[in-house]
Amino acid sequence: MKTILNNIDLMAKEIKDTLTDFLLNHSRIEPPRYEEVYYCTPEGDRSYASLDDAGGKLQSALSKSYGRFTSTYQPLVKDQSDDVLSKMSKLSEVIIGTIEHKLTWCKNTQEALHRALEALEDQVKLVKAIYEEKSRKE
Repeated sequence: MKTILNNIDLMAKEIKDTLTDFLLNHSRIEPPRYEEVYYCTPEGDRSYASLDDAGGKLQSALSKSYGRFTSTYQPLVKDQSDDVLSKMSKLSEVIIGTIEHKLTWCKNTQEALHRALEALEDQVKLVKAIYEEKSRKE
């Protein structure tokens, strides 16, 4: 079980590093476009600019890395309460939305990066707390 936590830490660090490079060097959030009709969604009113080839490759790599990360922690959280599962799901939405460049309320990529890194850190903390709880019961 300790090995899983070590893997989760290593994966999280790799995702953080890649996400930082991706958002700060390859991404740009455009200001909202105000036209005759103002269009706003619950997800946000700002969109990301199109990615260049290098940004697209990083986005694909990040998506795969985050998928591996979630499949690694899933066995640990599957028996948790609905509250924990809901929280993990909401945190995932923030991270996936950032990786996939969904609409956002963030004004710039630094703000988007901060939100995504915070969500990832919260996921790691939750997984570690669950692991510690399970190991105390054993």
